[in-house]
Amino acid sequence: MADILNVVVCGTRFGEHYLAALNCAERLWSARPAHLPRYRLAGIVARGSARSKALADKLAVPLYTDVAQLPGNIDMACVVVRSAIVGGDGSSLARALLSKGIHVLQEHPVHPTDIVRLRALAAQYGQRYHVNTFYPHLPAGKRFIDYARRSAAERPPAFIEITTSLQLLYSSLDIVCRALGKATPFICSEPLALQGALADYASPWPFRAIQGLIGGVPFSLNLQTWLDPQDPDHHSLVMHKIAIGGPEGNVLLANSYGPVVWSHPIYAPDYERDDAQSSYLLAADQFAESRFNRQPTATIFGKPHGPSLTEAAAHDFPLAIHAALDELMQADAPVHQDLWWQAHGDAWLGIMRAVGPAQMTSCSPPQPPYPNPVSYAKEYQS
Repeated sequence: MADILNVVVCGTRFGEHYLAALNCAERLWSARPAHLPRYRLAGIVARGSARSKALADKLAVPLYTDVAQLPGNIDMACVVVRSAIVGGDGSSLARALLSKGIHVLQEHPVHPTDIVRLRALAAQYGQRYHVNTFYPHLPAGKRFIDYARRSAAERPPAFIEITTSLQLLYSSLDIVCRALGKATPFICSEPLALQGALADYASPWPFRAIQGLIGGVPFSLNLQTWLDPQDPDHHSLVMHKIAIGGPEGNVLLANSYGPVVWSHPIYAPDYERDDAQSSYLLAADQFAESRFNRQPTATIFGKPHGPSLTEAAAHDFPLAIHAALDELMQADAPVHQDLWWQAHGDAWLGIMRAVGPAQMTSCSPPQPPYPNPVSYAKEYQS
């Protein structure tokens, strides 16, 4: 049986999902392969807010307000605090933890220069450091990556299409890089310029259009370049919508949480023929036997709908967080190669430089969708 590793979580905002995943770890142990480590929540590192104190009390774990207070039996730390590039203390926390001989899993985004330095520090202290982009480890992300990777191994894709926001560009690129197995060569254009009346549009323009190559594959990116400075983690018009494919079909991650859909364009063989065998009305059997006509126009991998956020938090998030912890401990994972995060970071920074500073705008809570999509879907259930 693998060792049980003691883990602390730094931060309790998004960090509460890490706390929940580790708090329910024992119910996941029976389903985990024997060679994988097991993880136990051993404490919270936070500033001591009422929220942090209440969570520590509820979960019956110690609350530490300084890394120096951590006992010697802590093996790993999840740093779920904003990194330096987005104005937080996450990177300095990671440094302090590594210097104390503790493995570190840090939530994204992290500047590639910081990653290089933290990886070097980890090596110096005989520890491991890894960035968690979270979404590739969700069940839908894993299915999407697996299918796209297996397809790309057989035949290089012809295109990549990404729609996302500034907040989620980092993780979107990691999903794409994992699907391709690489990020280079990379190049991107300047955003499509808004001209004339479009440039005078009063509301924030929903997406800026960028094209280029990533992993040598042509990509088109629709990027939301505005955010609410008072609530920067929310108000994405689209979180992750990514398609990879070619003439034979494409696989689509319709949403961060699924579904994953394979579909293909119509191709009618011998369409230009003009004889009695070229019409499906005249040669129905021959038409039906063609693989172009037999295969479904779309196939869903997994459930036909994404989970609710409550369902995702209870089921998908723990799986994703444990998968990221496993990846941290997997020494031969491709993402532990020095060039991986450098190539990923170059792509991320290249796009960020191309679009320039984010446009700040104040946002209200979203209105309920109309018609109600759940009720509307029931009208079409067979």
